[in-house]
Amino acid sequence: LIVGVVVSAPLGPVGVLCIQRTMIYTEAEHFIKESHNEVIRLGLGRIEELLERLGCPQKKLKFIHVAGTNGKGSVCAMTAEILKTAGYKTGLFTSPVISAYREQFRINGEMISEEEFVRYAELVRNVCTKMTDVPSEFEKAVALAFLYFNENRCDFVVLEVGMGGCDDATNVIEVPEVAAIVNIDYDHMGFLGTTLEEIAQKKAGIIKENGTVVIAGQSETVMNVLIKKCQEKKAGFKSTDVQNIKITDRSIHGQTFGYKQYAGIRLSLLGDYQCENAAVVLEIMDCLTRKGYRIPVNAVYDGMKNVYWQGRFEILSEAPLFIVDGAHNPDGINALRANLENYFTGEKFIFITGILRDKDYSQMLRTMLPYAASFITIVPDSPRALSADECADAVRKCGYTGEVSVMDTIEEAVQLAYRMSQKKNTGVCAFGSLYSVGAISRAGTIKLR
Repeated sequence: LIVGVVVSAPLGPVGVLCIQRTMIYTEAEHFIKESHNEVIRLGLGRIEELLERLGCPQKKLKFIHVAGTNGKGSVCAMTAEILKTAGYKTGLFTSPVISAYREQFRINGEMISEEEFVRYAELVRNVCTKMTDVPSEFEKAVALAFLYFNENRCDFVVLEVGMGGCDDATNVIEVPEVAAIVNIDYDHMGFLGTTLEEIAQKKAGIIKENGTVVIAGQSETVMNVLIKKCQEKKAGFKSTDVQNIKITDRSIHGQTFGYKQYAGIRLSLLGDYQCENAAVVLEIMDCLTRKGYRIPVNAVYDGMKNVYWQGRFEILSEAPLFIVDGAHNPDGINALRANLENYFTGEKFIFITGILRDKDYSQMLRTMLPYAASFITIVPDSPRALSADECADAVRKCGYTGEVSVMDTIEEAVQLAYRMSQKKNTGVCAFGSLYSVGAISRAGTIKLR
């Protein structure tokens, strides 16, 4: 174990120099993840103070800032892949974690190293100890990301909003190069509001004075809110034209589509909604081009073809068929249902599902009932999760009369699903929470033991 001394170490209560041991990686991760308050506390006061104490690294970076309900991560992944392919050193900050905590912090597709993570976590820790109002996990992660991207001199940072917009820690940045707002639907109503107008108002908070904004196709109610905010802020805006998206080919290995001047784009991500997300990305690239940035056409095509984003209608196995999808709200579930109908018409699935109790899980489950051969219930890795028994009860209360199995672990659930798929000659589909995707993916690639 390496022991280090912080140069500016503080004096202890009796004037003795306090030696602060250098953290190892597991300690650094624990520090960032540690929360001193179980209640989510939105607002910019803590992150502003934290970054001020750290030298305001965010002020030296250029951002593409992405908000919305569903599709944020996919838009961020596509944007980052294209910018990297175009030759720009590109940082990517996303949440929540799927497989490894360090995956939230990427430069040109590569996760931050354990050594770098420890170094920046220590800088954040040294500042947090001086703050009366201790920052949350997400605020500490945002600060670490900005330090990492700034020191590595990223040309762009693609920044995903955590929750909402106006009061989200990522909104501490100044005017981004482009702000994008993807699909807005009901989610996190306890924090963002109970109507679409209220939710849209919160997400519109990333629109800044004289900024540049790309808006995905929305309901009229939502669009009116977003356009009004752009007008108030004197921000230039453009919206995607869903009618201009032409899907010409689709299979479980990818799809081909056209949009405006682009024809024959091969997209590795599956689902019609991913083509809609891609249209947002194409409009972002158009905005950047108009600002003078060089985005070669081949970088757009290659970036779309090569992008990978875990747990979004992802095919883990073809024989037997095993799909994992992080759909966790009614709009996401509707997209999953459409994908099952488009790619596997008439087929039924063994569903592995675990859902957070603050979601509209009854509506989500009712949507999937017609496609169910059976259900296996699990517990996502979150303190907000329904127990597996509660999830099973919810399935039955929705009117499902088929087989429902309650499992103690995700690994056991996946193994049971594989055995049942052989017996029933049908596929497996896991859905309900992004917090389960990593464990399901790891277990799902083991196949049947």
